[in-house]
Amino acid sequence: MAAASAMRPVVASMRAAIGASKRTFATANSQSFASRVQPSPRATSSQLQLRQSFRRSYADAVKPKKSGFRFFRWAWRATYLSAIAGLAYTAYGIYEMKNPGEQPEPDPTKKTLVILGTGWGAVSLLKKLDTENYNVIVISPRNYFLFTPLLPSCTTGTIEHRSIMEPVRNFLRHKKAAVKFYEAEATKIDYAKKVVYINDESEVKGATSSTEVPFDMLVVGVGAENATFGIPGVREHSCFLKEVNDAQRIRKRIMDCCETATFKDQSPEERKRL
Repeated sequence: MAAASAMRPVVASMRAAIGASKRTFATANSQSFASRVQPSPRATSSQLQLRQSFRRSYADAVKPKKSGFRFFRWAWRATYLSAIAGLAYTAYGIYEMKNPGEQPEPDPTKKTLVILGTGWGAVSLLKKLDTENYNVIVISPRNYFLFTPLLPSCTTGTIEHRSIMEPVRNFLRHKKAAVKFYEAEATKIDYAKKVVYINDESEVKGATSSTEVPFDMLVVGVGAENATFGIPGVREHSCFLKEVNDAQRIRKRIMDCCETATFKDQSPEERKRL
């Protein structure tokens, strides 16, 4: 009992010390929380300027968002703009083709260039020729350019003959200066006088069907005739394929043979012959 009574003052003092320490810790926590909650004093203008001068340029920049579809977005934009540019270029080309500019009339002070024919050689020269430097005159009994490599397809009926014919005036009206065209046949060339004699070979004749055309320079691009290689009867009995009329003639002959072979009561021997 004496020992228990002796320990009571010691326990009481320890409890008092623990309570004091708890109160001290609570007071310190409350003070630190209050110090954190209190607003910091406002910075002066000099301090703000100093902070502004030492601040990094990218401090206020918004962090860019990474996107995995950026390439596809730019590709779509480039495709869209390319399509618009292509449509605009095509529309401008169609407008210029249908509405060519005005062509100045021939200048008498310039030299006259006469071109005979509307075949491959003559048309190639006309497309590359600057008509502002010369007074150009084209003479040919055919007022169109014929794309001869497709004549066999025209014969079999794969394409129409209109598809391989281009009127000469169709591309002459797109030249910088006016080009005269006469549908006639050159019958004689006088090199001494520099004159070409032409004759109108069309079915409709006018009051004047023969005349002469003076020239300073002459280009002969009339082509050549069909070669028979000196074989007798080739020219009289063969079918040439050089003009549109030749293709139409061959096609008509083939169709006539087929229709005659299918005629009623036609003998097998005759059908085989046809």
